[in-house]
Amino acid sequence: MSIAGRKKEELSINILFVIAMLVSTVGLISCAYTNNTSPHAPKEYKTKTGKTIIISETHPVGQSLSTIKIITKDFEHNYPEIYQDRNPISDVFVADLDVNGFDEIYIITISAGSGSYGTVLGFASNKDKSLSMINFPEIQKGDENFEGYMGHDTFKIEDQKLVRTFPIYNQGDTNQNPTGDTRKLVYGLYPGEAMWQLKVEKSETLNIP
Repeated sequence: MSIAGRKKEELSINILFVIAMLVSTVGLISCAYTNNTSPHAPKEYKTKTGKTIIISETHPVGQSLSTIKIITKDFEHNYPEIYQDRNPISDVFVADLDVNGFDEIYIITISAGSGSYGTVLGFASNKDKSLSMINFPEIQKGDENFEGYMGHDTFKIEDQKLVRTFPIYNQGDTNQNPTGDTRKLVYGLYPGEAMWQLKVEKSETLNIP
């Protein structure tokens, strides 16, 4: 084979190698993107009146933020609700806190990272015609219920109430080492002018070893 022929063959091999590398890189990027945005399997929740609420969660911008989608089935009006840039879902509770015969749904979200700050994305049933959002109050500066609060929330349903507990931090405590007691807040559900409201009914300080 002539020198020119060998050079042409080497050039062709090099081009094929570069193309193969590009294809491999694109494939890796595609896989990474797919893994990052792939949804958790949608979960169905049944109310005591036989209605279905479907919740799905995706992470378009990374695992620390979620897009949460709520879909209803068998309600009179089935409108999907989508909430972007929310903290990841930790728990979901179905309960009838106001004892009106129609279940609400409470989506508990917890921030990523060391703080683990919790909040609630809640929806009340309008007599199975549709869902309405429930207001979960933000923490206000000077609120004695949150004195010494630095996150690490846990939530549960107890005696038809939403119960929130968190450790109390004393001055100088590190995030990983609270030295205070535990605060317990009990929330009830009440109708409001614009939407349903979760309100603190009781606050306790618990000495839990």
